[in-house]
Amino acid sequence: MNIERLKHFYDKNGAKIIDIKAGMNIEIHEKDTETNRIRRFKCLVIKVKKPNHADGSFTVRGTVAGNTIEKIYPLSFNKFDKIILLDEYKVRRAKLYYIRDKVGKAARFKSKITADKRDIDLLNKEAGKVKENKGKKKRK
Repeated sequence: MNIERLKHFYDKNGAKIIDIKAGMNIEIHEKDTETNRIRRFKCLVIKVKKPNHADGSFTVRGTVAGNTIEKIYPLSFNKFDKIILLDEYKVRRAKLYYIRDKVGKAARFKSKITADKRDIDLLNKEAGKVKENKGKKKRK
């Protein structure tokens, strides 16, 4: 397929290409079209295929209800509400397949970013940090 046509198609439809690397710990907020709710998924990025390309994808690994699952998402996916960067780890490989076999202390990584770079929405970087409301709403 012609790359120029593909870029033109994604630009016309308003798709954004996310800047994601292997070793990022992210939280994905995905819109569900049937029930109109947002599903949150905390995960580690294992691999990125064709980064900075409209046709690329990334694989994530996380736990849901005690079960470890892997999901594959396209880099330009219109059902993402937010992608929050929780942490970025120091890794020496582009594909982290070996982490599947590790458990407990063997699966630890060293953090690469400081506290001021955390909680940034990767879809809307110029907006700055994402503030979560964890308490009750104040009445006026």
